[in-house]
Amino acid sequence: MPHTTSIVDRIIESDGAIRKDLGRGLLNIRALARYIQGEATLDGEELSIEAVIGAIRRYDVGARVALHESTGQLFKKLTMRNKIVDLAILNDPEITAALGRFASMIDYGMGETFRLVSGVESIRVVIDEKNLDKMKSIIPKKNIPKIVTGLSEIIVSMSQVADTTPGVVSTVTTELAMNGINMVEFMSCVPELIIVVDERDALRSYDAIEKLSRNPAGAHPKI
Repeated sequence: MPHTTSIVDRIIESDGAIRKDLGRGLLNIRALARYIQGEATLDGEELSIEAVIGAIRRYDVGARVALHESTGQLFKKLTMRNKIVDLAILNDPEITAALGRFASMIDYGMGETFRLVSGVESIRVVIDEKNLDKMKSIIPKKNIPKIVTGLSEIIVSMSQVADTTPGVVSTVTTELAMNGINMVEFMSCVPELIIVVDERDALRSYDAIEKLSRNPAGAHPKI
């Protein structure tokens, strides 16, 4: 039985849509059990339908809803900016110095954007569209294999306790995924989350995140 419970919990936890519908009381438990049984079978596990139903009934959906709501209550402010560009830059010894020169040209007082995530072989940079020509004048063309324009960035400002609250990032990313929104870039600088999406998805993304702060408590699931 503990083995069945762990499998059921894992499948529910990995699917935000199932968790949300359980909390809202929109799922028939037997139908959900058949789905989970099928998923477990694909992974080479044989579970009885009655054992799965029992594990679903023991799943603490109330605690998950409470965590979801408590995460939303940490949000203090949402900020959205359009005309954002995401660049992939190949790293080499001269690139760091070049990016330093570019950073000195950014007018932070005017709210201009310059975000940077550095990997071993490449660097991702998020800037305002109006500064793209400046970037191209400093970074050699051969070092910029990809430029994505027409983006928006959403900044989620949270209270300081978000730094020690589990599940904050996963709650936001799951909400966006359930709304069919692809994140072009995601940067976690708690107490801020920076999310870059296509401009066409910007308003939907903003609304989805904003709703986290006022999501009603869920009902009990139907048998």
